[in-house]
Amino acid sequence: MGREGKTMKRTFACVMVALMLALTLGCGGGAQRPEKWEISLTPEKGYKGNAKGSAVIDTKTGTDVTINITGLEAGKVYTVFFVNVQSKMFEGVGKEPFVLPVDANGAASLKTTIKKNAYERFVKLGIFLNPGTQPLLNPLGVDTTLGPLVTITKPTLILEGKLR
Repeated sequence: MGREGKTMKRTFACVMVALMLALTLGCGGGAQRPEKWEISLTPEKGYKGNAKGSAVIDTKTGTDVTINITGLEAGKVYTVFFVNVQSKMFEGVGKEPFVLPVDANGAASLKTTIKKNAYERFVKLGIFLNPGTQPLLNPLGVDTTLGPLVTITKPTLILEGKLR
């Protein structure tokens, strides 16, 4: 094999190594979230209460969620959902009926699990105040064919945490 053949092999090997490095380094898929991703829960526009809190999603497992909130009204029913308001998509956080337990001081603490990486499909995490004493399983309301003849009862979004 001549000098020309060795140079071509060496050039080809260098190009392949550079290509493999570029592909390996470029496979990160964008910015990585920390192992414990803390999401601030902020009041929704129009909400007059003092509630505030945070949610922590364990991105390593993709299934563990912890929510801590203060300033809620004791005796009221609150539910937790991942939501996309515009497309009317939602998924409950935890076990059905997705209720957030509130103590007599208005504090809530919930450690639960979700479907693996379910949070990645949604825009926000919502804390909803339900009318009455029963939790509603549809936080966004349902359009019906009867339209204005049917009164739609839906909970009120009071806190939200932006996921994207």
